Amino acid sequence: MLNINTDNITESYEEFRIRTKDDKSFAVTGLTSLLRIFLLSKISSYSKKKVLFITSTEQNALKYQSDLNTAFEINSSIMPFQNISMYETITPNLYDYSEQIKILHQRPNIVICPVKAFLEKFPNEDFFKKNSLKIKIGDTIDLKKLSKKLIALGYKKATMVNDISEFSIRGDIADIFSLDNNPVRIELWGDEVVDIRYFDNETQKSIEKIKEVKILPIYKFITSAQEEMVKSLQQKDDNSFNDDEIPEENYFEGIEVYQNYFNKNLVGILDYFKDYTIVFDETTEIYSKYEFLNDNLEKQLQENLKLGLIRKIEGKNHFTFEEFLRQTSYFIKIGFNNFIDGNMGDLIEFNAQPLRNFEANFENISSFIKEHIDYKIIMATDYPERVKEILTDKEVFNIDYSDSIVCGGCILEDFKTIIFTDRELFNKRSKEITSTKKSYYKEKPEYIENINDIKVGEYVVHTIHGLGIYKGLSKQEIDGQLKDYLTIEYANKDRLHIPAEQINLLCRYRGSGSVKPKLSKMGGRDWENTKAKVKKAVEVVAYDLLRLYARRKMQEGIQFLPDTTWQIEMEEAFEFVETPDQLKAIEQVKKDMESSQPMDRLICGDVGFGKTEVAMRAIFKAVTSGKQVAVVVPTTILALQHYQTISERFKPFGVDVELLSRFRTHKEQKETIKNLATGKCDVVVGTHRLLQEGIVFKDLGLLVIDEEHRFGVRHKEKLKQLRENIDILSMSATPIPRTLYMSLSGIKDMSIINTPPKNRLPIKTYVGEWNETMVKNAINHELDREGQVFYLYNRVETIQEFKNQLQKIVPNARIAIGHGQMDEKELEEVIVDFANQEYDILLATTIIENGIDIPNANTMIIHDADRFGLAQLYQLRGRVGRSQRQAYCYCFYKKSKEITKEAMHRLKAIKEFTTLGSGYQIALRDVEIRGVGNILGTKQHGHMINVGFDTYCELLEETVQELQGEKVEKTNPTIVDINVTAYIPDEWVGSTDQKMIEYKRLADVKSSTELDYIVEEWQDRFAKPPECVENLIKLIRLRLSATEIKITAIREAGNTIRIYTPYSKAEWNLVQKVLPLNLSKKIKFTIAPTSCQEGTSILILNTSYVNFNEVFNFLTDLFYYIHKVSYEY
Repeated sequence: MLNINTDNITESYEEFRIRTKDDKSFAVTGLTSLLRIFLLSKISSYSKKKVLFITSTEQNALKYQSDLNTAFEINSSIMPFQNISMYETITPNLYDYSEQIKILHQRPNIVICPVKAFLEKFPNEDFFKKNSLKIKIGDTIDLKKLSKKLIALGYKKATMVNDISEFSIRGDIADIFSLDNNPVRIELWGDEVVDIRYFDNETQKSIEKIKEVKILPIYKFITSAQEEMVKSLQQKDDNSFNDDEIPEENYFEGIEVYQNYFNKNLVGILDYFKDYTIVFDETTEIYSKYEFLNDNLEKQLQENLKLGLIRKIEGKNHFTFEEFLRQTSYFIKIGFNNFIDGNMGDLIEFNAQPLRNFEANFENISSFIKEHIDYKIIMATDYPERVKEILTDKEVFNIDYSDSIVCGGCILEDFKTIIFTDRELFNKRSKEITSTKKSYYKEKPEYIENINDIKVGEYVVHTIHGLGIYKGLSKQEIDGQLKDYLTIEYANKDRLHIPAEQINLLCRYRGSGSVKPKLSKMGGRDWENTKAKVKKAVEVVAYDLLRLYARRKMQEGIQFLPDTTWQIEMEEAFEFVETPDQLKAIEQVKKDMESSQPMDRLICGDVGFGKTEVAMRAIFKAVTSGKQVAVVVPTTILALQHYQTISERFKPFGVDVELLSRFRTHKEQKETIKNLATGKCDVVVGTHRLLQEGIVFKDLGLLVIDEEHRFGVRHKEKLKQLRENIDILSMSATPIPRTLYMSLSGIKDMSIINTPPKNRLPIKTYVGEWNETMVKNAINHELDREGQVFYLYNRVETIQEFKNQLQKIVPNARIAIGHGQMDEKELEEVIVDFANQEYDILLATTIIENGIDIPNANTMIIHDADRFGLAQLYQLRGRVGRSQRQAYCYCFYKKSKEITKEAMHRLKAIKEFTTLGSGYQIALRDVEIRGVGNILGTKQHGHMINVGFDTYCELLEETVQELQGEKVEKTNPTIVDINVTAYIPDEWVGSTDQKMIEYKRLADVKSSTELDYIVEEWQDRFAKPPECVENLIKLIRLRLSATEIKITAIREAGNTIRIYTPYSKAEWNLVQKVLPLNLSKKIKFTIAPTSCQEGTSILILNTSYVNFNEVFNFLTDLFYYIHKVSYEY
């Protein structure tokens, strides 16, 4: 916390205090950012009123919020705003809307509000009172009526409630996600509410019980009783109208544009905050920003009406500038105005100046402090130990230390206080602060992984019967008992039905894109023979790989030192919170470095998921252990970016970081090469220039390779020579299948970073035909929020003509061109200027594909997107969405063009994976689409097509283990075929898709504890399991206990159950001795015929006159005794 000296109060501060207490409007000038925050923190305590602080941008609001908390321990709330315009027919972000409503109703003490939020309209308090639904324990509810009421309030029916506005009713349970932090689960007994609890929308597990809940309307209006209006608004101009276009619930996509028809009493933020004091952060700036936003909305409204994108609307959906001036005129206003405007009335002048930048020159810092001996000195730094150590050497004492703050340091003359931050001490720029916004769960990678990937009509591989086509899930009755079965079709149209709970025996077939695989024959040894052939071929590959790996493991490498205090301090200065995957990767890398074997690790992480941070920590570790580090990257631009990041991060520690690429003059390059040889240079970042002859390192300890898949074969060979026994860390966002398959098979150490940084939003992807309006709107929307655009146009010869065409579409935009045929220096200048926001649009070829990091560019437009490979589209899309803003990617193709089937496939895939963290899955898709010829060499490719990628990898892994001399024990789960009604009813879980997910979870269960968890969760989510589900759970319990004692199958035949075992007669005799009499009487032991593939002996259990529950108890007891005996001997 910053303790600012307020002992000797100056005239200005006294006047400020009096005016605030007296509730008068006035303006303050002579401010720095820090003084603004300090004064803001005092206003509410002096005036005893709540404060509404208006900023011109969201980023300023975030900085003020962060510093208020760090420097003065005061909490404040930021009013979010909608990123889309009120005149677009797109549904607003409901998480933002929910947060807005929460703040309006809770009325916190300090609200920081970006000016853009004031344009929006909200329902008044009366609307919420009239249209909300209160439910408390003990209430009587009719679920049919509740469902109708929810639909009238704008909720949508879903199978599983994942996001705001969804509800689902299953049996006696209703899940509803209102405008709240968590969805709520209401449990009934008959029609009485017996339990209400919040649950987590991602895990679906209950979190906390509550007594009552309030369900709010989703929209800013209610459409019931206005059906005619809804119809007329949806009608096309030619009066043709499809009935299926009107959704049952009366709300259609984009209905928000017509809000004024349905609710005439919408109000603004200020109507909720009537008794607040308003503080303007630069009054003139806020006014001009409001006018700018207002003009843009007016223009957009006219344009959308002209283009027929929306119909005539009543009034306006935003408050005009005049209305804003009128609304604020009733409030007490305080202006923080360095830019003085005559309208603000009385003016109080403070004397605060920014502090100059000392660029880590501690001689100058200490003499500056000594010159200001009568001032209080505060160091707000991330490196307190380091600063204290140096200042003590310079005999400077009596200094306060505090946590680092975002706004810069300054001299506060009125308070005789000087504050230093890392910006003045080390020239360290402050990073943008990210806002913690919730995003839609349906766009998260976990959700996409959960959804079952086996679709009807696709090829699947069954572990025993081989390759077939999946035909779907159906309920079948056999001898009066019902079960769900999965149907697979094999060669000669043979069909196999397997119980749904055995779905774990299937996996999706992934092979070559276009070649259709050969279906297996059912029965016989067809599949076994195919697998054996492939396995033989695999041994050759595995043997080569293993030799390489073993040779590396035998070598002695460098053992780096454990973490030093500097290492800890450097890591703590990281501005973001590390994600769990990131921490795991960091730990693995450090462990590798501290061991005596040379490290060779691949880090696969999505673009912008923090791979560089992992590398940074490894580099620092190597440098503090006295070794040199080389960072090799594929392009000059990427080299420049890495160089800037690393040198800035290591500046406080005196690490010498240099750049070796074509951006350096010949003289500079010579100097760097000399420093590498003499050891003066600690870290060098370079392109393949680093791999040329004549570069010698004094003591190289670590090699970092970024975007490994971009280097050509020749450069890779060169890297191999460098590799002998130093540590290597490679990073890649789209692992090429080769590294992928190696990693899958455990011959290469690999870390995967799958969790996105906390506040990343998934990139919204649009795929469609190119048209001018779309392009214009996409660009204008980005420029409106002061962002920048990448426009990818991959034809150098016509790029200039296209620039002229683009300039006509958006006349005000500043467009720069970048392509690979430009002079290096010129291209570098264009990109650096673009990064410094000198241009709005960068029209470029695929040179932008690699690693250009420009957080302010959040729209990517790809021209002729059908011409790019999947990995490439993915990499391109990853250039945007690197800050906390919503990013957009538009993939356009030309109307006249016939798109190939493969290109359509690729575009579909990129749209499907809108999520972050899907690079890994995309690489798997890429394997599928492009075929795997280039991974394993053509010979292996043929073998792989025969069994599919997954089975191939399994065989590879098995072979590797065998070659390493490990015993491979394959325990296939027991197959349980007992005829009993056992299935998951659709109505109990809500839908067939959900049912498939639950079957898959059951099939993957490995232990009874895990099964207990699932059953407990089911009771929470779907209410008490019906008998058919109870039976299914019992079958799974039998499977688990039978697998443990190596039983291969349990099959019902007439009035007996046959249990196939690997036991000899002697082994059975041992078991029989301990069996209770009632069990041993019912069981008969026989040796299996030699043709039987399922075991050496069969236990036959007589089940006449016995129901399923008794059979279950018999078998459970039997397996218990077998287990007991086999573990005692």
